[in-house]
Amino acid sequence: MTTTATTTPPPTMTLSYPNPSLSSMDGEDHPRASPASISSSMTVTNTAEQLEFEEEKLSEPPSKRPVMRQVLLTLVICLGLMFSCLDTSIVSTSLYRIAGDFQNTRDISWIILSYLLTYMSFAVGFSKLSDIYGRKAIMLAAWLLFTLGSIWCGWAGSMTQLIAGRAVQGVGGSGLYSLAQVCLVEQGPARPEVVGGLVGITLSVSFVLGPVMGGGISDGWWWRGVFWVNIPVGVLAMVGILTLWPWERMAFGRREEEYQHQGAKMGGFWHKIARVDFIGNTLLALASILLVFALQEAGRYVWRWDSPVIIWSLAISVVSFVLFGVWEWYLYRGGESGKVRIEGIFPVGLVKGRVYACVLVNTLLSGFVYIALVINIPERLQVAYFDSPLWAGVHLLPMLGCCAFGSFLGGLVSKKRDLTSHTLIIGSLVQVLGLGLTVGFDSRAGNKLPLGQLLGFTAVYGLGVGLSFASATIIAAVEARNEDLAAAQGAVAQARVFGGALGLAVGGILMNQRLKGELSGVLKGKGLEEVHKSLYGILRLGVDDRNRVVEVYVGGFGKMVWVFLGVAVVSAVVACGTWRGKGGEKTVVEVMEEHQVGRGGGGRKEREMELESASSVKSLMG
Repeated sequence: MTTTATTTPPPTMTLSYPNPSLSSMDGEDHPRASPASISSSMTVTNTAEQLEFEEEKLSEPPSKRPVMRQVLLTLVICLGLMFSCLDTSIVSTSLYRIAGDFQNTRDISWIILSYLLTYMSFAVGFSKLSDIYGRKAIMLAAWLLFTLGSIWCGWAGSMTQLIAGRAVQGVGGSGLYSLAQVCLVEQGPARPEVVGGLVGITLSVSFVLGPVMGGGISDGWWWRGVFWVNIPVGVLAMVGILTLWPWERMAFGRREEEYQHQGAKMGGFWHKIARVDFIGNTLLALASILLVFALQEAGRYVWRWDSPVIIWSLAISVVSFVLFGVWEWYLYRGGESGKVRIEGIFPVGLVKGRVYACVLVNTLLSGFVYIALVINIPERLQVAYFDSPLWAGVHLLPMLGCCAFGSFLGGLVSKKRDLTSHTLIIGSLVQVLGLGLTVGFDSRAGNKLPLGQLLGFTAVYGLGVGLSFASATIIAAVEARNEDLAAAQGAVAQARVFGGALGLAVGGILMNQRLKGELSGVLKGKGLEEVHKSLYGILRLGVDDRNRVVEVYVGGFGKMVWVFLGVAVVSAVVACGTWRGKGGEKTVVEVMEEHQVGRGGGGRKEREMELESASSVKSLMG
C-alpha cells in the first residue's frame, strides 16, 4: 500500500522486525507529525518476494545453514561449557604449590571456594540477560569476564588478589555454563540425542581433565599456567562468536508486546536496563553464597557453628531466599497484569507447573550427589588405593564415560516421541542402584571395595546420571515457551551447580566429624588441622599415623555415600512427579526446531500479520 503527498515526494520507510512502535515512526529531523501527515509520508516497501527472502535469510533453522559453520559454532559453545567446568577443579592439584609461593596455607581453600560461590550464583541472571540483550552479546560478556579473571589470576601477586580473580572468573564461568545449554538447543543440531550427548561428553571430559591437566601443567611448567591456558582459548572463542553467530531475534515476551501496543519505545538502552532484575539477582546470589560459605567454613572447623559469622551468614541467607521468592512472585503477577516492566530472573510460571517444578528439584538433588562424588572419588582413590592424580582421573573414566553415553541415550529415546519423563525416572532409579551396589559391597569388603567393583558400580551410577541430566535439559526445553527458554534452562543449570556445592559442603561436614571423633586421640594440633583441610595433610603424615587416618577416612567415605544414597532415593521419588503418561503431543525434535526458528525470527505468516496490522492502523489514521 503506497500513498504520496501532492506536493513533495514522501520519505521512504521500511518496517523492521520486530516492528517499531507507532510512536517512533516519525522521522528524527522533523517535529512529531499529525495522523494525516503520517498517512501521507509512509511507504511500505516489503513485497511478498522480500518477505520470502528475509524469511529464508533470517529465520532458517540451523539444519539448513552451512554444515561447517554450524559445526564450528557448536564447538565454540561446547568450549565455553567445558572450560567453565574445567576451572572448578583444575587448581585442585596445584593448591599447595600456590600456598608455598604465597606462604599462606590458611586461605588455600578459598582458591576453589571463591570460584564455586560465584559460579553457582549467576546462572539464572545470565540466562535472563541474554533474553534482553541477546545470546551473542551476553555470551561474549561471559567469555570476556572469564578471560579477564584468568589474566588476573595468572598475574596475581598475593593470595588475596588470586582469590578475587577467581571470583571474577567464576562469574564469567557461570554465564558460559548456563548459556551453553540454552544455545545448544537454539543453535545446535535439532536432534535431542546429539544435544544430550554433547552436554554429557563435554561435562565428563572437563571433570576428568581438570585435576589431570592442572597437575600436569603445575608439575611440568608453573601453577600460573593453569590460568594462562584460558587466555588464548578465550580470545579464540570470542572471535568465533563474532564471526559465526547468526542473526538472532530478541526474545520479546508477552510483557514487551503489551508495552509495544501501548506505544512504548522498545529496544533503547535505558529501557533494557529498566527490564533487568537487579534485586532478584542480588538476593539469589546473596542467599546461595552465604549458605554454602557457612556450611563450608563451619564444616572444616574454620569457624565454630555458634560463632557470629556462621549464625549471621545462615540467617541472612534464609531471609534472602524468602525475599527472593516474594520478589519474583511480585514480578510475575505484575508482569501478567502489565503493571511491572522488570523481567524476573526466575521462571515462576513454569515452577507453578508440576512437571517443571519436579525437574528442578530432581536436578538439584542429582547435582548434590554427582558433583560431590566427582570430587570425592578421585580423593578416595588417592588415599585408599594410592593412585597418582593422573591415575585417579583415569579411573574416573568409566563413570564419566557412562554418563556421556547416558546423555546420548536419553536424547535418542525421545527422538521420535516425547518419553523424557520415562527416562528421567529410569535414570534416577539407576542412580539409586549404582549407589546401593557401591555402599552394599563396600560394607561387606570391610570398607575397602576391590577397585574393579568400585569402578563398575560407579559406572552404573554414571549411566543413571547421564539419563537424568539429558532428560532434565530436554524437559525444560519442552515445558518452556520461546521467551521462557533461557530462564528455564538457566534455573536448571543453577540448581545443578548449587546442589553440587551443597553436596560438597555436606560431604565435608560428615567426613570431618568422623575424622575429629576418631582421630582426636591419635593426631594433635597442626596434624589434625591439616587432615581437616584436604587429603594432602594425610599424605604428609608418618606411616603409622597415615594408615590409621586412611582407615578412618575410608570408613567416613562409606558413611557419606550412605547419605548420598538417601538423597538419590528422594530424587527418584521426586522424578516420579514428572510422569506424563504416553508423552507429549509433539516430538522433542519438533519442539527444539520451534525454539530454533523462534530465536531466528518470526515466520512468514507472523511477518505478514505485522505488516497488515501496521497498514490497517495507518489507514485508520489517514
